[in-house]
Amino acid sequence: MKNDKKRGFLNFYDWFYRRDRKEEADDDRNSPRNLSFYFKLLWRNMSRIITLNLYFILGNVALFVAFLIRGGVIGPSTSAPTSEFYGPLYGASMISQGSPLINAYLSVHSMVTDVPVLTPVTITFLVIFLVLFALTFGPVMTGITYNMRNMVKGEPMFMWSDFWYAIKRNLRQSIILGIVDLVIMFDLVYGIIFYYRNLHSTLFGIFFYMTIFMTLLYIFMRKYIYIMLVTFKLSIPKIFKNALILAILGAGRNFLSLLGILLLLFVNFELCILFLPLGAALALLLTAGIVLFTDCYAAWPKIKSLMIDPYYEESSEAQQ
Repeated sequence: MKNDKKRGFLNFYDWFYRRDRKEEADDDRNSPRNLSFYFKLLWRNMSRIITLNLYFILGNVALFVAFLIRGGVIGPSTSAPTSEFYGPLYGASMISQGSPLINAYLSVHSMVTDVPVLTPVTITFLVIFLVLFALTFGPVMTGITYNMRNMVKGEPMFMWSDFWYAIKRNLRQSIILGIVDLVIMFDLVYGIIFYYRNLHSTLFGIFFYMTIFMTLLYIFMRKYIYIMLVTFKLSIPKIFKNALILAILGAGRNFLSLLGILLLLFVNFELCILFLPLGAALALLLTAGIVLFTDCYAAWPKIKSLMIDPYYEESSEAQQ
């Protein structure tokens, strides 16, 4: 019998189709999902996480195009002064007829920048890409979560086919869930910004801290929402109800995973400031993938212990 050829880290066939070679030699499906095993599983599946990160970027490319249109990178733009004092200083310089002091201030505040101009055409394309993003966000998250769940469980994976299998199986629910998810996240972020700008009011201050708490709770809930979608046949209201219960019961794991995610985002942000190409490369290749993997790793044990194991225990008792 011929020996199998050695497969290296950069074997693209392994990246897209084959199981990890260590998983073939050692089945860790029964290993406890603790912190030390997290790093072991993360390193073992690094190539897969990079692939799923690319799925996430390409699947949500409509959002990036919308940002480019809104930022003026795509579409017409005009020049405008960056300082709000430019107008008054320019008027004063015309009246003073060349005052050295005013001209000096005018030179400081006369820097210009490109400002996007939203024409009817660019607004139409902006709306189209935002709607496209809203329709594809849920299915993309569903396909990636299905792969991430199998990765955490230690099951065989065929990422590309599994990605589309999960989407086709849950297409209608995933679209609705994705839109609801985006609306909730937008409302929470908008509420934080709005109440923060009105902290001088005691009532708005109370609403601000309540919104912070609701945002933290929903961040915990999101770790469970898409996993339950690809695991159980539940209505969307029941998914949110169970996610709320699990978010509270699994608060310890959820909080620890959130700290890790915040640390990763901070490192990515600092790299973008220090050396933009390296920070951008990390975001394109790893950041979203590690965040989604961390969420699944934190959520799956609680789902298994509270929603799956009791079912099999009752089934075995009923058979006896």
